[in-house]
Amino acid sequence: MSHRLVMDIANREGGISPIVVTPPSSLEMPNFRELWEYRGLFFFLIRRDIKLRFQQTVIGFLWILLQPLIQMLIFYVILGVLIGVPTNGIPYPIFFLSAFVVWQFFTQVVNYSAFSLVGNIGVIVKSYFPRLALPLSTVGTALVDFAVSFLLLLVFLLMNGNYPITFRYLLLPVLLVITIIFSSGVGLLFGALMVVFRDTKNFLNFVLMMWMYITPIAYPTSIAPEKYRVLFYLNPLTSLVDAYRWVFLGQGSLPRLSYLAISLSVAIVIWFWGAIAFKAMENRIADVM
Repeated sequence: MSHRLVMDIANREGGISPIVVTPPSSLEMPNFRELWEYRGLFFFLIRRDIKLRFQQTVIGFLWILLQPLIQMLIFYVILGVLIGVPTNGIPYPIFFLSAFVVWQFFTQVVNYSAFSLVGNIGVIVKSYFPRLALPLSTVGTALVDFAVSFLLLLVFLLMNGNYPITFRYLLLPVLLVITIIFSSGVGLLFGALMVVFRDTKNFLNFVLMMWMYITPIAYPTSIAPEKYRVLFYLNPLTSLVDAYRWVFLGQGSLPRLSYLAISLSVAIVIWFWGAIAFKAMENRIADVM
């Protein structure tokens, strides 16, 4: 009976069993049924985050367009004009945007998820709801940005005239699901760490900065020597970026279904790992913070 508190609320002869209160396990799995019961909370959190994000701003939603455009301009001047990074005949702005919209979505989900607990401490200590709803709702917020950036990319593709919308776009939902699961899992892991270690914020910024450099966003994987190219694919985002570029630009070949299955499997493992770590930390945040 260690770690248990038994409350005998009535005489057993009356046919009422005692209530057993036990502390949560450190390896507790997410309660998906409870999350479904609080599904209305997801939409409320998404609306709240979007409203707060653009509240009292001058240009509002235009900030979503400015970020990829400014990044594209900087990399175009440095890598496209001054250095002349090869892009297999693809205009550099289109080449860059085809991967950056994916990277932007990934980093937003990771960042929003990582800060979801410490950023909502006031709500957490006042009311009960499944804490996992906080990081999961940030996916919806990031999807709004992705949709706007994706439309911007489509404008560039259609204006160029050489990249029509084809059957390849049928693979886009599959890639998006894998990206959501993977980025959410990484964000949950960092969200759990942030509860205990305050310098996780600085570490996360460093990790994302380095991660962008080793992901073929501003350059193609073909610039690496063949014998070292396999090192690029140790990064899970490399195969995803290649697959997105195949969808948008027709560059390369159709990703093998086995590779996509492996990517999905790895993403699911990381998500459950992150969700379990997140569940273990969510009960400590009120005491730690």
